[in-house]
Amino acid sequence: MDRRLHNRALADLDVEVLRFRKQDQFVSGRLEDISESGLCLILPCELVRDELVRLEAADCTLFGHVVYCTWQRNAFRTGVEIERVLLGNTDLAELLRKTLQDTMPWATLSTS
Repeated sequence: MDRRLHNRALADLDVEVLRFRKQDQFVSGRLEDISESGLCLILPCELVRDELVRLEAADCTLFGHVVYCTWQRNAFRTGVEIERVLLGNTDLAELLRKTLQDTMPWATLSTS
């Protein structure tokens, strides 16, 4: 039985995570999916619940906080609730904008 609250849009996109709490440390990972409640990232290290982060994907910047982080197979599956999105001007940014509008209609989307 699937216990997910919201449908997910699958993604496979490189992402850089800026950890404000860890002296502006960057962590490279993958964006796995997008849902109304946020993003799922696959990362090589554990992030702390409620940790504030900035995500860089394509030419877009997303701000949010960690809602969960669990070890799964060989990486950390990390959920991030998004607060604000700054969109770039590439075709990939446009695709991300459409996906975010469909899955997170409440999110603040701005163009850079």
